[in-house]
Amino acid sequence: MQPIERAQIQAFLSSLPFVEDSVRDTLLSSAQISRHQKGELIIVAGQDAYQPSILLSGLIRVFFLNAAGAEVTNLFILEKTFYGADFLTMKKASVCSFEALEDCVSLVLNREVLQSVLKQNIRLLLAYTGVLEQSLNRKILRENALITKTATERYLALKHAYPQIEKRVNQTQIASYLGITPVSLSRIRRGIREEN
Repeated sequence: MQPIERAQIQAFLSSLPFVEDSVRDTLLSSAQISRHQKGELIIVAGQDAYQPSILLSGLIRVFFLNAAGAEVTNLFILEKTFYGADFLTMKKASVCSFEALEDCVSLVLNREVLQSVLKQNIRLLLAYTGVLEQSLNRKILRENALITKTATERYLALKHAYPQIEKRVNQTQIASYLGITPVSLSRIRRGIREEN
């Protein structure tokens, strides 16, 4: 890890109120920087185990293949987001693939060190629990939206959650996330433009 990167990471971790200096230093002592180019698979479903990471810059798409073999986008991970720790204690292979939609830089934490720190630091454990709760909440709301909301409502919710998404993600991937075809997405966009 280069000194400039280390300073940026320390500044980021210092901005989190629950990370004490000693905890930050312990986490950083075994962490590594991971770089991925746009279009590169970071994690391959069924092959790669999760590594707890913080996306420092870039954008990641999480997707799986449906029964027909088509890619279905499940989630977009924005910078300054903790990811890959859903199976922290199980060391299971990911059920989804992670693709860099932009050049990405992540801080990859050592699983065993993170587990040890979590056992010793209640504030960090509570923060980790909060991250898991947010992840579960997102999953439940997404499943609910796919069943109860129209495609237009899902599109507007996506734009609200990710304001710059259309500048960073192609139409096919957005449509996949919404559970519709790119043609349907074009119709929704056109309809919204005509209403305004």
